[in-house]
Amino acid sequence: MSRSTPVARLIAVVAALAATFALATGVAGAAGNNAKLVKAHGAALAACDADALVAGYTPDATLFFPDGVVVQGEKALQKLYDGFVKPSDEEGLCGLKAKPILEWSSGGTSFVKFKVTAPFLAKPYFSTDGYVFENGKIAAEMSTFDASKLVFKN
Repeated sequence: MSRSTPVARLIAVVAALAATFALATGVAGAAGNNAKLVKAHGAALAACDADALVAGYTPDATLFFPDGVVVQGEKALQKLYDGFVKPSDEEGLCGLKAKPILEWSSGGTSFVKFKVTAPFLAKPYFSTDGYVFENGKIAAEMSTFDASKLVFKN
């Protein structure tokens, strides 16, 4: 029967602490990277830049919206965002600002609650998006955003 020496136990503790630190740092790093990607997505939205919005997704990305609406692939995303970033007088939503007010991340997945405002809205709107990130881009998004729920100024 072998007994563990104090040195062996110390090595085991140090190894366990190092593994825990590496895991925590990786999770924190992923969360920080996810937050940067969400921030870039919000900046492209605020800039009304459809091309930058689409560039933030993988070519085969899928977006899931309320009522079973699904947008999949680069061409469909481009069409969606080209319409989205039109001025409000052209039935677009250019001018929306989406401020993250609550974020949760784990690995390549993030959920973000947004407070959405715009000069043409009578009151703020709240939306929650879930993102799956792959290689620094959005591979899938689940959004509660529903433009029919926006309250516009008269």
